[in-house]
Amino acid sequence: MYAVRQSALKAGDTAVIFGLGPIGLLIVEALRAAGAAKIYAVELSPERQAKAEELGAIVVRPEEGETVVEAIHRLPGGGADVSYEVTGVPVVLGQALAAVHKAGECMVVSIWEREASINPNEFAIQEKSLKGIIAYRHIFPKVLELMEQGYFPADKLVTKKIKLENIVEEGFVELTQDKSQIKILVEPE
Repeated sequence: MYAVRQSALKAGDTAVIFGLGPIGLLIVEALRAAGAAKIYAVELSPERQAKAEELGAIVVRPEEGETVVEAIHRLPGGGADVSYEVTGVPVVLGQALAAVHKAGECMVVSIWEREASINPNEFAIQEKSLKGIIAYRHIFPKVLELMEQGYFPADKLVTKKIKLENIVEEGFVELTQDKSQIKILVEPE
């Protein structure tokens, strides 16, 4: 929710999320709550594509020979108002920046293990902006209020409950290997 609140998104805008892991899927919900008119999703995993669609996002499926950026610009509006990069994959940062229309905004939500290059003309000629955020601040009361209104549905987002002693194998390992897992709750003894 923090990434959406810190972005320039306004009710009625179009957004695209690159990367539909746990954080990307939560951004889908935050965008719904913020009034995004269209929420597009870019994800390779069929399991995560299905979950994104279940939450109301429209999965971008490029036509034969078409790039994902070309597919997004083919959609009504000719690009998104705001994109959210949630993968930490260098090539995807360039795609997320190129996917917004002139004067659009790209939000960098992921943490990076290495440098990524981007085309400076996206800023100079296209007047786009790039903004990064880290984690969240003081938003839990707002998230709880939205949950009471039906946003961030636990029944769709919590995919497993485990005991504390199983946190490594059934928690961390499972989240990295099973793309159908979103949020795993750890219950104390």
